[in-house]
Amino acid sequence: MEKIVNYKIKNFFIIQDYKLIVDYLSILDNLNPLRQIQNPKYKWYKIKESKTIQIPSILELTFGEVTEIRNSFGSTDIESIIDSVMMLTKLKRNEVLNFTIIQFYGIISSIKADLIQIQNMEFNELSNDEDDINVELTNANERMSKYGILNVFDNLSNGDITKWNKIEKMQYLTVFTKLSLDNTKAKIQKEISELQKKQIKK
Repeated sequence: MEKIVNYKIKNFFIIQDYKLIVDYLSILDNLNPLRQIQNPKYKWYKIKESKTIQIPSILELTFGEVTEIRNSFGSTDIESIIDSVMMLTKLKRNEVLNFTIIQFYGIISSIKADLIQIQNMEFNELSNDEDDINVELTNANERMSKYGILNVFDNLSNGDITKWNKIEKMQYLTVFTKLSLDNTKAKIQKEISELQKKQIKK
């Protein structure tokens, strides 16, 4: 690749040269996260429009939006990823497709960084540290894992399916904090229970 061209996304996606695409992606996939871009809606005579758009962390989105973005980045469907960028920037599809490749993939890098942060937060705060022999014997974790995000809805709604939509619209950090609180309380209760059992045995 002799020269790097900062294509518009709509033109980049129709390039037929597979090797050229691979060469570009090897560079674009390593771009630094982009947290600010030029506002495509800005016109000098539009006072209300800012010259730039701040790219928020996906931690600021709703639980449902974060779930949708996670699902999009877990697939290879570029259309879903475009939808995620639209969701984050609040721009229309044609405006996103007019991004340059550096803008588009810079935003993708910022989303990936946020997803890694979320993954680490959930691993550190929501996972169980100790093995439970009863859980292992019943294969409970594997059996429940197939329900994915529905486990969260069921947990926070106390089994009331009519509350699921409200939970989906809550801020992700609100849902995460509640899950973290419940997990900590459950661990403390388990520790107290274990201490009580030891005292009884004595």
